[in-house]
Amino acid sequence: MRLRSPGAPAARAAALALVVGGALLMVGSVFADQLNLSGGGEGFGWKQLIAAISGLVLLLAGLAWLVQPAAEVDGEEPLDLPE
Repeated sequence: MRLRSPGAPAARAAALALVVGGALLMVGSVFADQLNLSGGGEGFGWKQLIAAISGLVLLLAGLAWLVQPAAEVDGEEPLDLPE
């Protein structure tokens, strides 16, 4: 059984922060008109679209980072490369 490195809790917290921040950005931009967050105008604007896509990218990056297995490599064992 291998123990996780000490940096693992910090990486998990950073991944969760990306997920939460991306979700907030995405939801806030999609519902900006209803929440009176927009700077004026009616309908879904190009700035809202850019913010929603950016939020989605952050959310997916955080999820990918969160579910990625911890990469552990022993320095003593040689890597087996396919021939």
